[in-house]
Amino acid sequence: MSQVTIRRVEEAWVAKAKAEAAERGVSMNQVLVDALQRGLGVNGHAKTNGLEKFSGDSAHLFDEAFDAAMEDCSRIDWEEWK
Repeated sequence: MSQVTIRRVEEAWVAKAKAEAAERGVSMNQVLVDALQRGLGVNGHAKTNGLEKFSGDSAHLFDEAFDAAMEDCSRIDWEEWK
């Protein structure tokens, strides 16, 4: 393990880390190590922006009526594009 010094840290960040440490009953060092792991994506989970829940196949959410209503969106009126 290594020790590092981080300079020019916002006071608000320090206050938030101290508050979280007190809330969790752990050291501020542990809070900061956990934050670095999450931020760098090195805690066994890939780094994410949180939008993955909106990706993927949503076909199971819609029925044939929705598909029929969306058909018009697939048509191109070439006269309007001239």
